[in-house]
Amino acid sequence: MHQYLMNLLDSGTKKILIIFIKTLGIYTILSVFFYCYEGLVDQQGKYYSPFLDQYSIIKLILNLLIYPLVWILKILGYTISVHSPSVWVGASGVTILTPCLGIQIMIGYVSLILGFPAAKKLLFLIAGLVLIHLLNIGRMLSILLTIEKHPSVIDISHDIFTYLSYAAILVLYYVWVKNYSDIEVTG
Repeated sequence: MHQYLMNLLDSGTKKILIIFIKTLGIYTILSVFFYCYEGLVDQQGKYYSPFLDQYSIIKLILNLLIYPLVWILKILGYTISVHSPSVWVGASGVTILTPCLGIQIMIGYVSLILGFPAAKKLLFLIAGLVLIHLLNIGRMLSILLTIEKHPSVIDISHDIFTYLSYAAILVLYYVWVKNYSDIEVTG
């Protein structure tokens, strides 16, 4: 049956199918790994590991998000209060939870890059991860400044800045595929 299906597909379709399956497999493995890791560093978790929590990548990414955010806000003249994982500008604030750190989009981006046959993977992995993080700092900054002036628009500002971040990553991925891939990209 498998061979019959493969014979029905032309070589271009086979390449795309293989890339899709490979990317989906990488995404699944990384997501499951992160889900398990997250459980190990959760102090209320059944399988909590103090050792892993001490060197938590989640806390590292949170700090790499909060410190530049606070620095920028102070330069802009705002009064900031930090009670990690919450950041307050005046009377308005946000709590930065694990889903807000951009780790899932990082996993998705890494999966796209590793799953696609092209050159300069390491360069685009690093560039993409740095870009995702910088966009996330900008996203949090925009959300904080927006809700400080207009608290009623927190949901829409959160969604808009999230979608803009996704769009930027897709553009970076497209540039990488178009310039470094063996597969022809039209458009």
